[in-house]
Amino acid sequence: MVKIHIAIGDITTLDTENWQVVPDDRQQTVEIVGGVAVQDFGHVAAGDKISCTVRVRKRDFDTLVGYWDKRTPVTVTDEAGIVWKNVRVVVKSYEYVPRFSSKAVQASLEFWRV
Repeated sequence: MVKIHIAIGDITTLDTENWQVVPDDRQQTVEIVGGVAVQDFGHVAAGDKISCTVRVRKRDFDTLVGYWDKRTPVTVTDEAGIVWKNVRVVVKSYEYVPRFSSKAVQASLEFWRV
């Protein structure tokens, strides 16, 4: 398995899995008598969310928690080299990495474009 690294603010992950971008697409169908209509307010890029699971060094996890606690906007560079500017880091969950509990953390993250 290839280890994928991304940059989050001032840190680099040890590896990243399940990178997923969920666009904020504001269209929906509306049931009406005799058919369906589409209500469409377009794609709002500022509402896009990105999620992934990362493994980071413990000291880097402390930095991630700082970004989250202080609501600090950061720049994220993904594995394809795409730069996502001014995103918020949201720590959804975390756990210590077995056999490396004092040195590494695995965390589920979201990045919000705002």
